[in-house]
Amino acid sequence: MTPLDWGLGHATRCIPIINELLSRGCEVQIATSGRALILLKQEFPRLKFHELVSYNAHYSNVFPLTISLLFQVPKILSRIKKEHRQTEEIVRAEKIHFVISDNRYGCWSERAPSIFVTHQINILMPWAWRGLTPLINHFNHRLIEKFKLCWVPDGLRDRITGKLTESKELKVSYIGMISRFEKIKSVEIKYDLLVLLSGPEPQRTLMERQVLKKLKDSPLKVILVRGIPGEEISKAAYENIILTNHLNAKDLNEVIEESRIVVSRSGYSTIMDLAKLNKKAILIPTPGQTEQVYLANQLSERKIAYSSELTELNIDKAIASSSRYSGFTEEYKDDLLVKAIDELLE
Repeated sequence: MTPLDWGLGHATRCIPIINELLSRGCEVQIATSGRALILLKQEFPRLKFHELVSYNAHYSNVFPLTISLLFQVPKILSRIKKEHRQTEEIVRAEKIHFVISDNRYGCWSERAPSIFVTHQINILMPWAWRGLTPLINHFNHRLIEKFKLCWVPDGLRDRITGKLTESKELKVSYIGMISRFEKIKSVEIKYDLLVLLSGPEPQRTLMERQVLKKLKDSPLKVILVRGIPGEEISKAAYENIILTNHLNAKDLNEVIEESRIVVSRSGYSTIMDLAKLNKKAILIPTPGQTEQVYLANQLSERKIAYSSELTELNIDKAIASSSRYSGFTEEYKDDLLVKAIDELLE
């Protein structure tokens, strides 16, 4: 299993896939880098790990993410080639039977069938650069075509990903709205708000600073999860806010269930977790990250989740407006993931 290390979402959504494979008696090895490596070592301390090269992509404070990444293409392509060499070495040395890559384009092998996991078959370009969309997606599809199959974590009907995953060219299999979490039958609400931080820097830190500034004098009871596993934190200086760097899956599952409303980026892995637990959410898309903007707009238009830009966020207004949104109410099951793994192991 080889998840990308931009933020934690790619790693966390691999957890249910890994658990399903382990339940079948499969030997699972994990190859990744950065915070994804730290998180998965905490979740699966007994598994074997390999450290891959990091793409080390960074956000710009000036350009949208998609444009910023264009400037980093030579570096990223170099990392993709290196991680492909690393993958082939691991497959050969460990006698790996198949590879599952979550958005790591170089983690495919000529020796073993390889599956690519993504919710972004089609990359959405900013309006001013939309003319580049056909070229960018042609290139993206060519990279995905190196894999035997593309797994999309979404349902077959009423898809949340919408035009992000439409494809007539690639061999696509939908594996359902996967999440590492499970509904808790009986739970007591302890927090008015849970703030979940995630994603690459500097946007993770910018959101932390802005949200703390807006909440420090609030009467609301808040817990904020910073999304930085492996780092120590000094004692919080806010009476109404509990700060923690990271929670394991079990503890975070409980905290989400114990919170009335979740404030988070509109990253797709987070959306799947909220959907699984039928939560109400206030979504704040990362500036310039077009798929997050698209997902937040989709859910807002469908009156599922309130959305706001970080610079315009008014906590009291957002909470009041959330009463007009349904939250995630649909029941999502893991049948499609089970079926996909059945087919993989045949």
